[in-house]
Amino acid sequence: MMEITLPPKGSLEAPPCSFAALMELCEINYIYMRRLAPDLRTGFNSGGKVSVSRHGVELCLEVLECSRYTTTTLLTHRFQGADGNREAIPDLTVRVYHDARVAEVIEMGGGGARYASLSLAKRWAENRFLNRWLLFSLGEGHSFDLG
Repeated sequence: MMEITLPPKGSLEAPPCSFAALMELCEINYIYMRRLAPDLRTGFNSGGKVSVSRHGVELCLEVLECSRYTTTTLLTHRFQGADGNREAIPDLTVRVYHDARVAEVIEMGGGGARYASLSLAKRWAENRFLNRWLLFSLGEGHSFDLG
């Protein structure tokens, strides 16, 4: 029999790594993505956009797919590597669900690891990383005008 644990009485926060916490995190990620790229839903084009922060770090956003209810993006920083080549780190594919108002990492690092097969704890951890990264990027002054 499956045991269900409820949060302490009076607590409104979901426990970390729970499905409720993941959904809350994805809702916040949606808000941050919309702040970063306000025209994301309507601003689809075939090229990527680059935002440069106050400190000169490039944040790149590329719309990979756009449909009525979702937009799939590739989000990455571009750094100058030691060998003179540009490195893209981290490399996140993020799907924005406009109808549900959530944004979730669906692939990290271009390795093809789709979230349908990942554990809840791993999905929570990687979306927590996206959350902190989006907040940092907004704090650095990044924004995209996709129109």
